[in-house]
Amino acid sequence: MDINNSSSGYQNLLAMLGKSVASTTDALNGDSSQAAASREAAATGSATPAANRVTTDSSDKVSFSYRAEKLSRISAEFFSGTINSSQIPALTQRLYEDGFLSNGDFQALGGQTQQVSAIAEASNFLNSFILNEAVDGDSEAAKSLLNVVDVIGRMDESATPAQRRAETEAYEFVANYTDLLKEVDAPADVIEGFDNVLNVLTALDKVRKNEQSTGALASYASVQDAYNDLYTDDD
Repeated sequence: MDINNSSSGYQNLLAMLGKSVASTTDALNGDSSQAAASREAAATGSATPAANRVTTDSSDKVSFSYRAEKLSRISAEFFSGTINSSQIPALTQRLYEDGFLSNGDFQALGGQTQQVSAIAEASNFLNSFILNEAVDGDSEAAKSLLNVVDVIGRMDESATPAQRRAETEAYEFVANYTDLLKEVDAPADVIEGFDNVLNVLTALDKVRKNEQSTGALASYASVQDAYNDLYTDDD
């Protein structure tokens, strides 16, 4: 069944995606034009008035480039042809985990019938945090957060020494960043989100250590089970 015959909620979703792609492309094209103009001005020796000067530091465009990359991958996977109704749950899940849907949006589009894992919640939070420009202008924080996203997305792969270093660095960054947020009285929902990310990374570390002794490879399910053992069963 074609998605166009589905509920109006998905029509709105498709419209939202189209606007996101268009606005992101325009913004990136605008940045490229401004950068080109700046290079031309520098080459000709002409000065640009301070009031008209545009910052072209890549650290100020993390959210734009990140959004473009995410949308490109989603488009290639789901929009290369006609979308069938059987693909809707996977598309909804991907949009949620990639930070394009809030918890409320996810539930309104049928997410309430799916089990939302702590891992999916952590992925949604981190991606939303980046997409909402929270780290634009802070290249070090942006780089570290992107590393955390990558670690969570690759937790079901075999742990190479490089991957374990990345996981350790991700844990240390999130722990320190969360402490800093608490010191400056950041919003409670932001602190809660990072606390959950830290708990997921703790569960991942537990599974990795078991992996070394038992040989059983880590998976999203095993990390979720470890998370439940550490933080849920005693509630």
